[in-house]
Amino acid sequence: MKVFVMDQIDPSAVELLSKAHTVVNYPESRTADWHANADAVVVRTFEVRASDFSKAKNLKIVAKHGTGVDNVDIEAASEAGVLVTNTPGANANAVAEYALAITLALARKVSVADRVLRQLQQMQLQGGVELTGKTVGLLGFGDIGRRTARLFKAAFGSGLVVYDPYAPDAAFEELAAVRVNSIHELLPACDVVSLHLPLLAATKNLIGAAEFKLMRSSALFINVARGGIVDEHALYQALVDGQIAGAASDVFEIEPVPASHPLLTLENFVASPHIAASSKESLVRMGYAAAHAVIEALAGRTPPHQVIPKLNTINATV
Repeated sequence: MKVFVMDQIDPSAVELLSKAHTVVNYPESRTADWHANADAVVVRTFEVRASDFSKAKNLKIVAKHGTGVDNVDIEAASEAGVLVTNTPGANANAVAEYALAITLALARKVSVADRVLRQLQQMQLQGGVELTGKTVGLLGFGDIGRRTARLFKAAFGSGLVVYDPYAPDAAFEELAAVRVNSIHELLPACDVVSLHLPLLAATKNLIGAAEFKLMRSSALFINVARGGIVDEHALYQALVDGQIAGAASDVFEIEPVPASHPLLTLENFVASPHIAASSKESLVRMGYAAAHAVIEALAGRTPPHQVIPKLNTINATV
């Protein structure tokens, strides 16, 4: 059978697939007629929409290399009888560590200091704020949210405030996290707010002008989830007007983000190009998990981590 790998993945995963099937690897897969020939496709950012499923008559599985499946039309896949899988947990360490790293970079002005040091005329720079003892709020308490919480608690003794109506009580008890009943209850209580939600219709522009007005003027806002969850214009205004002290984002509504994006002009904003999940180790784990799902499905077995059409609104592992 033919497996089309639509984005670059770790060579070990391609090798694993090649032992069982004919693989059309990236970038050749982008110019070949995958609709006519693919029994399976592996995707990272490549989009598979409703019109694709109507054309791909042989398609049996779309294996997402990663957790968030907003680039795959899940309902159309289900209607077409095509399995969709993802790789939850495989990138959790990488994203959680990156959430901590980008928060530190923002709080201690690491990127600003680096830019200043490279200028011919250096200026005196204040070294930011400490995170020790600060209260961290997490929206979404799935695998990544919990790992992020553990890191903040271990590193800084952070108090934890969490909103996720679907997370089990045991997760809150384990980390001594305070459970709140709404996003609006969480926002005013926290020094750092970190997003760990999937992008769904229900979470599109979930954080906008009204939400930023609820936050502390000293608060830091962190997004390593998905760009569309945040109203970027509202975020820009909140940073310019001093409604919040700073923000850091690894994700944007349009990617790759244009260099002219207004947020990139701000000193109190730290950006990166959607790399939180892309550690060397996590790429190996995600590649293996996606390849394993394809092999299982094409052998007529049930692959792990099937994605159902309707996801919980906040139960997030992104």
